[in-house]
Amino acid sequence: MKIIVFVLLGMLLVFNSYSQKNLIRIERNVSEYIVDTTLYSQIDFCYSNTSDSAYILWIERDNVDSLSNIKKIKKHFFTIKGDWSLMQLIWDGNVASFVPGLFDSFMKVIKPKEQFIVSIVKKGKVVTNSGVIKSIEKQIIFVKTNEIRGLQIDSSIDMFNYSAKSVTILAEWLK
Repeated sequence: MKIIVFVLLGMLLVFNSYSQKNLIRIERNVSEYIVDTTLYSQIDFCYSNTSDSAYILWIERDNVDSLSNIKKIKKHFFTIKGDWSLMQLIWDGNVASFVPGLFDSFMKVIKPKEQFIVSIVKKGKVVTNSGVIKSIEKQIIFVKTNEIRGLQIDSSIDMFNYSAKSVTILAEWLK
């Protein structure tokens, strides 16, 4: 009897740990439409934050799936692009106006109970759960805000937080 209780308690801990990793729910939908005589597919990735923490989402031009979260964060927020890094702009805050560059400085804060949709438009037919969808999904990065050293989610970040509830991207922009 003690063994059964021990096994059940162990399984409960494992299931509980696993459920905490799914704090961002991702729904994928593919829809098709024709413009003139060309078939287009629209792939919608809907990210819903079901946690109590804020998350940051951004989009990479290349697949960075092999990098750790720390390296992904460093690449997007701390790497110098020209004469600035995104984190330098955020810390400085002395920016008159800010229009995000999709692969340089785009970021979306997804607060608890909020959602954000990334739509990819691609010529031709795309099958749900295909390699195309899995490849694109690896270029959409999200991490907890507290994983980004020096980033505070307050009113000062509003200028850098993409304000719309969705973004649409042409598939050919991604590598």
